Parts: sequence; C-alpha cells; structure tokens
Amino acid sequence: MKYRKIPREKLGEGIELCKKNALDYLQDAKLIIEEKRFNHAYVSVQFAIEELGKIIMLREALKESVEDPILVKESVFKSHKGKSEKAWSFLDPKYKTIFDEGDFDDEDFHPRDFHTNTKASHSTRLDCAFVDFESGWYVGRDIKEELLTKLVKYVETMVPKA
Repeated sequence: MKYRKIPREKLGEGIELCKKNALDYLQDAKLIIEEKRFNHAYVSVQFAIEELGKIIMLREALKESVEDPILVKESVFKSHKGKSEKAWSFLDPKYKTIFDEGDFDDEDFHPRDFHTNTKASHSTRLDCAFVDFESGWYVGRDIKEELLTKLVKYVETMVPKA
C-alpha cells in the first residue's frame, strides 16, 4: 500500500483547502443548476462530496497517528469510491436520492430501460459526465432539480462541520 508523508502541522491547511474546494464545487453546481443542466451540475456536486470524504479521511489519519509526518494512504487522494463512501458515512443518506421514481430500485433495472431511482455516488458521476450507448445514445441520468438542490444545500451545511 502506498502512503504520502504529510507533516502534522500541514494537515489542517489541507483540510481547510479541501473545505474551500468543496464549497467552490457546490457554488459551481448552483450556477449550472440555474442553466437547467442537472447532469453537469451533479458532477460538481459529486466532486464536492468526494472532497468532504477526503476531509474525513484526513481527520481520521490525524487522530489515529502519533507520528510526524503522518502517513496518509494514497487512496485518500485517488479512490473516488472510497472518498464517496466515507462522505456518505458522515452525511444523512436521505439526501442520496437525486431522482426518485418510487417503487423501482436503482440496482434492479438498467437506467436506460426504465426510469429508476438515481442515487448520488462516484459511479453516477461517470454516468452523468460522459456520452454512452445502450440501445441508443445518451448522456446522464434522470435527476430532479428539487432533490439535487436539496443535496447541494445540505452538503453546504455539512462541509464546515467536517
């Protein structure tokens, strides 16, 4: 496993920079939401969520280590899935659904075949960012403006608490 050596005195600076970056991504998302480009807005939201996950992981490394410099796992900086999952261990999962189709579960059906629930995740970010083909060309996932806006506002309130 690879590690990065970070001086203990520099970790707080990194955490604050992550907070600023997360809030900047959320501000970008709000501007893009105004243009009704929800898939692109969600990409920024997911980056903010991943920065939040990084904050939590850096705080854990700081708390768990007595060494200086602190050895921080490379995955804290590279694993989109790990950062996203760490953030959602801190965030209320009721905000995770950004498109709610009711009875359908997003794991049961392919999103191009049926309208299914869309949940915030590192893989949804990929679905929203790039053109793909499944029985036809498409870009993105179904996202509801109201649910995305609630997620943005909620994450904004949580970043300072991380």
